Amino acid sequence: MLDHLRRIVIEGPVGSGKSALAQRLARALAANELPDGARRSPFLERFYREPQRYALPMQLSCLNARVQQLEHWHAALLATQRMVTNFLYERDRLYAALTLEADELALYDALAARMTPRAQRADLVIMLQATPSLLRERIARRGLPGESHVDEAYLQRLVDAYGELFHRYDEAPVMIVDTAHFNPVDNDDDFRTLVSRIETMRGRRAFLNFAAR
Repeated sequence: MLDHLRRIVIEGPVGSGKSALAQRLARALAANELPDGARRSPFLERFYREPQRYALPMQLSCLNARVQQLEHWHAALLATQRMVTNFLYERDRLYAALTLEADELALYDALAARMTPRAQRADLVIMLQATPSLLRERIARRGLPGESHVDEAYLQRLVDAYGELFHRYDEAPVMIVDTAHFNPVDNDDDFRTLVSRIETMRGRRAFLNFAAR
């Protein structure tokens, strides 16, 4: 299944379901999963409570983790392992621009430039979309520590930033999936539909969008 894809990235705002979909897709493809390490950051809960105070250490912590994860990504690929992950390296700069003050962002950019990680090559990026209100509903439902402080205004800025990122992103083919009425994580038919659409995808960009059923 999807034998032509060896490196798959799942992306989307917090609450979009990227982690769960990456896990399910990795199981279905008998691939190795490389999970995003941001949830293990010691600054995450503090950032949600006091974003202005903890934005910089949170972003630097994530940047350091991402660079290490990219090394694992490339090592696995060199070993001819099939890989699925739920982070795109470009995401880090997106969050930094949303949360940091101008002088903090300049420091972040300077440190990121010195790290010079190798490019994260991918065969496909699956971008999950949802409205801020739906993201907020999902975040509340899963009840993870600290996430109750995330508000819709922040989520709207995040959704807009992801839209801008993938408007210009051309490093790999992208399938954009609207998850408002489509749940490939918990619904087997939806998961099969997603896999089928990926199998028949042609070109660099595709869209999967279902109205209410």
